[in-house]
Amino acid sequence: MIEVLGSGSEPPPLEADLCIVGAGAAGLALAAEFLDTRWRVIVLESGLHDPDAASRDLDELECVGLRHDGWREGRVRSLGGTTRAWGGQLIPFRTSELEWRPWVPGSGWPLDLDELQPYYRRIERLLKIEGPPYDEAMWSRLGMSPPAWDAGQFRVRFSQWAALGRRNFALLWRRDLERSRNVSVLLDATAVAIRCTPAGERCVSIEARSRTGGEARIRAREFVLACGGIETARLLLASPSHDGSGVANRSGLVGRYFQDHVSYVAGEVEPSTRSRVRHLFEPRYVGRTMYSLKIEPTDGAMREQRWLHAMGHIAFQVPQALGWLELRRVLRSVQAGRLEWPSLGESLALARGSVELARLALARVLAKRRRSPAAARILLMVDVEQAPNPDSRVLLGTDLDALGVPRARLDWRVTDLERRTLAGFGRKLAAELERWGLGRIRLAAGPDFDGRDTLGAARDIFHHMGTTRMSRTPETGVVRPDLRCHDVVNLSIAGASVFPAGGIANPTFTALALSIRLADHLKSALSEPARAPVLRLRA
Repeated sequence: MIEVLGSGSEPPPLEADLCIVGAGAAGLALAAEFLDTRWRVIVLESGLHDPDAASRDLDELECVGLRHDGWREGRVRSLGGTTRAWGGQLIPFRTSELEWRPWVPGSGWPLDLDELQPYYRRIERLLKIEGPPYDEAMWSRLGMSPPAWDAGQFRVRFSQWAALGRRNFALLWRRDLERSRNVSVLLDATAVAIRCTPAGERCVSIEARSRTGGEARIRAREFVLACGGIETARLLLASPSHDGSGVANRSGLVGRYFQDHVSYVAGEVEPSTRSRVRHLFEPRYVGRTMYSLKIEPTDGAMREQRWLHAMGHIAFQVPQALGWLELRRVLRSVQAGRLEWPSLGESLALARGSVELARLALARVLAKRRRSPAAARILLMVDVEQAPNPDSRVLLGTDLDALGVPRARLDWRVTDLERRTLAGFGRKLAAELERWGLGRIRLAAGPDFDGRDTLGAARDIFHHMGTTRMSRTPETGVVRPDLRCHDVVNLSIAGASVFPAGGIANPTFTALALSIRLADHLKSALSEPARAPVLRLRA
């Protein structure tokens, strides 16, 4: 069932086997694993069915480090979370993204790729994408002949993109959740405190408040925080503890190692033959799955240059006059579950670009390609992971939000290693593409973190990772490899905040795989559930 926390008197404690905080990608994927099972689950979601001004106000924070746009633009506080706006890109990690690298402090995961593979396959089936291969074997499957690249320096990987109708998890599971007798979703229920035993070794309950004055206290056998890299750290730090450092923070690392991916406009391509660039880099379809080409340094090149993981691709910047932005807004509204018809001005823009848009639609059907407009600028983009840095972090500020919780302070930092990898791999890749005969590439002078949408601009891309990192020992992280907190035996964390190092692959695929893996662990722990009925909430 899906209900809203009302403004009446406080209800009695709600009892469950499992309480999940957050109904975004990780939280809903986890909850869906318990649908129609014998376990009773309560999911707390801070927002409503759709984002609103009150939800956006709760997201407000103080940004004290490098300019970071994703704290505002990259979070959606409502049922479905960021899956309401997610592009659907899925890339599995490669082995070296999980390995320790001596030139990257803090790198290395306490698990290997083989442990993730079966869960990747389950996510592929869920989202109905094609699945393996993701590497150079895709050339022949796409009916393409690869260029003769320098295999000692470069390797390729293909992203797969879920279809529009599978991206928003609120729509994907809404009917099942509404009908469920064992999984209850409570909207407008912001978790404001985690209550533990006096020594802090076990979670007893979570307190939630609504914007209208409602309160609830949820008791459960197991608890999972799945509210993103910023909010998960904020809730842990703001919750009462015997030493004042917050919950599950004996290591002092909650909130530290905040990471994002950095995207850099490395250059502009002046093509010798535009059709050649489009042939290689325009996305293609197999069935309903879209593929796009990425180029990376090999493991040997990274060791030689002492680079981070990086990923280069070509972006076709669409002129605004073609109506493309208006069409994209309409499609985004469909993904969010509320069709917004174009305004008069937008309709006129769509009409002006109708011939070009029709040509693009025809290419999708007949050529199985997502064609780019003939007038699009061609940009060389380079994305890079961040080196784990304990000084890049989420802290608590002094201001309180409308529910009385301290707002977060975000101190995002990048190191010389990120800057050097962006510039160095950008130059190396540009030379390789010129060698392929794609044309001349006008390179940027270097990463500019104050710029936006200009040559050389470098920015975050809304991938919040690392603030509750996974580790083998309590001194070096917040959660164990099975995602249970080192310090609190019945509290687990789901989502990209557990990533010790971000890698370069889009984090959603791996975060979802870890969530499904966590569900299996929790089902084992909850093998003898209580039998009391689910409690319904009344306003």
